[in-house]
Amino acid sequence: MYKMMIVDDEPLVRLALHHLIDWQALHIEIVCEAVDGVEGLALLKARGGIDLLLVDIQMPRMNGIELLKALNDPALPKRPVPIILSAYSDYSYVREAFLLGALDYIVKVDMDEEHIVPVITKAVEELVRLGGVSKTEAIEPVDKQLVQQSDKDALLQKLLDFDPKEDAESFEQWLLSTSGLLNETNEMAIIIQIAQAIDTTKLHGFIQQTIQTVLHEMSILHEIVRREAGEYVLLCAFPHDRSESAIRSQIHSALTMIQTRLLQYVNASISVGISDLANGCKQWPRLYQQAKQLAAKSYFAGLGKLFYRESASHESGVKDNGDHELWDMLRAGRLAMLQALKQPDESQWVREYAQLEKRMSDARQELPDRVRAFFVDMLWELGAVLYAKSIRLEEVQPTSHNPFDEIKQLETLEETKHYVRLLIQRAHSAIHGNGLMNAARYSPSIASAKKFLDLHYREEINQSLISEMVGVSESYLSKQFVKEVGCNFIHYLTKLRIEEAKQLLELGIKISDISERIGYLNPEHFSRIFKKMTGFSPKAYRESLEKV
Repeated sequence: MYKMMIVDDEPLVRLALHHLIDWQALHIEIVCEAVDGVEGLALLKARGGIDLLLVDIQMPRMNGIELLKALNDPALPKRPVPIILSAYSDYSYVREAFLLGALDYIVKVDMDEEHIVPVITKAVEELVRLGGVSKTEAIEPVDKQLVQQSDKDALLQKLLDFDPKEDAESFEQWLLSTSGLLNETNEMAIIIQIAQAIDTTKLHGFIQQTIQTVLHEMSILHEIVRREAGEYVLLCAFPHDRSESAIRSQIHSALTMIQTRLLQYVNASISVGISDLANGCKQWPRLYQQAKQLAAKSYFAGLGKLFYRESASHESGVKDNGDHELWDMLRAGRLAMLQALKQPDESQWVREYAQLEKRMSDARQELPDRVRAFFVDMLWELGAVLYAKSIRLEEVQPTSHNPFDEIKQLETLEETKHYVRLLIQRAHSAIHGNGLMNAARYSPSIASAKKFLDLHYREEINQSLISEMVGVSESYLSKQFVKEVGCNFIHYLTKLRIEEAKQLLELGIKISDISERIGYLNPEHFSRIFKKMTGFSPKAYRESLEKV
């Protein structure tokens, strides 16, 4: 496996390079990164053994050209094969880089698999030639590494599922086979829960690399375990730290950085549960369960927050046994609301539901699943009221999804209350035949968001701005938009822009002017989006119109 270093001052470029292509398939491992030539040169001297160097041209302190010159320093343990990353169409920089020994270059606007793989393949062939070994010999350890990683993942999964109380003897025997991080001091389990609006199947590698990069940057010992969809478990250890406050400060900084990067780069909101500290391998299952319960607090407090162990004693803590009096009051309020639903006056059920929502704030000490079960019971009771009027619950559901499934998938109490309110509103309209149910194809929040996009798609728009404007969370808007409109927020916005671009191309307007007019400041980015949506570049599309 060849070792590669990336030197670029743009974090987004470094992150993107990790996931644009399958480096392992090319028998390359990205072992370190640097933000400029000074840091890159220091790493080359300290680490040694770097085979391949991806280096940007324009960087602060020491640029790529200066770093290439420094590679001739005899103090370097090894001279890596350099490849230039350039954001410029002026190739005078690239020519100078070639004179200084660069093997090839990659233009950043063409930074995709189609352009990168041939360059990297050429570099691997050069490394094989310089090493005097066959390509087969050079990549022999890869399969062994994959097997080792698979074994480690299986071990960690087994560790988290163990219940030492029920199977103490086998757990003790199993502990004898573990070592390293799993038996350190000052251990902490952390659950990072990705919002359901994000497709973690496609973005898993990017998300895990982002987490790993931050933990490496802060020198935190760790293992990462991916559990169910969207759940990442971090097993961290701080064997050299004796101050709990110092550990908390370090982990808070790391998690805040992970939050910021994931939100900035892939628009992923995360909720985080952080366990207390403990020593020894036996503690991992308990720490994991504690972190998982804390992460579940996001149902009440909202997404995008960090939850520490002391939060369990605060307003929105999580516990398994509820207050019987509270639940009796909630059930009574639910029945009163359903009785009010039978009255033609809409304000009656609205008033009762508002009271019920207010009482729900006292249920923040409960497990989310118990609160969801309360709303599921409400759906069954609502279904009975509708059935008495020969109406099926499915006829009033706001989306194409089954309401019972929807309740289980909604990520916060606020989203759940909003969904149920809309469902009851449509049920009331159906029962009393006032025609309001069929008048609205979209829920109020999605109708408002869609109308705003239809009018302002040429402007700088983001999902965060729209969600704030219509009064729902960003995660809810993202999921609900797909369900009701049939495509995601970005795709809908892009379709509006590309449709206008087609019309402007027919009028003969310059491509750069079209790009700016429809909301893309970078004409090259606009051209790539246009080709992705239509199969043609803007120029080719215009030429096809002229032929017709």
